[in-house]
Amino acid sequence: MSDNMETRHVTVDEWEMREAGDGMSFSGYAAVFNSPSEPLPFTETIAPGAFSRTLKSRNNVRMLLNHNSEKVLASTRGKTLRLSEDSKGLLAEADLPPTTVGRDLSVLMRRGDVDSMSFGFTVPRGGDSWSEDGSTRELRQVRLIEVSVVTFPAYPATSASVRAVDMLADKTGEDAEALNDALAALESGQSLTADQAGLLSAVVGKLAPVLEPVAEDPPADDSKPALDLLRAKLDLAYKAL
Repeated sequence: MSDNMETRHVTVDEWEMREAGDGMSFSGYAAVFNSPSEPLPFTETIAPGAFSRTLKSRNNVRMLLNHNSEKVLASTRGKTLRLSEDSKGLLAEADLPPTTVGRDLSVLMRRGDVDSMSFGFTVPRGGDSWSEDGSTRELRQVRLIEVSVVTFPAYPATSASVRAVDMLADKTGEDAEALNDALAALESGQSLTADQAGLLSAVVGKLAPVLEPVAEDPPADDSKPALDLLRAKLDLAYKAL
């Protein structure tokens, strides 16, 4: 996998699973056009036709489980994965293998335990455009590397990618799991513990020292203005990455 590969996730709201020979046949959307993403922290949309060039190439695209190259479910070269663009987005149709991974996945999807897809991609020069303030991005052309069925939510509750949380942890020397939990609590509007508030304040202070510090011991009700202030400071911190 390329170090520059990006991933994006989407809840599979229109998918079908049916019997097909020794295994199961799956179809669902790995990407949806003109649908704003959750904050990454920037907001992103995919333009219709963004996959047209890569789909015409000889690039072998694989369908994986959780972006794990050791858990291959199908491939375009093996003709077990068929990718196409329609008016909605990137449609993936696959013949799942009669393996442990394939059988387990089909059961989990039919039960509703797994309902998300993702795609890994790189952007060629000139393949995207940004707003002047860097808050929005449009993908106009991408090079598709793989599509995945994923067992985690369409977007992390922190309104940031897993990679962004890891980058924050690396740059500040904080624990990634604790940081993820604190950001998840913040985004969902839950009351922050003193430790979580102190952690977020420390992260903001390390990445954006010019900002005014946030109180480490917020009121028990964690008022909305305080949360909004911390969100704004975290947004600025993300832009410093």
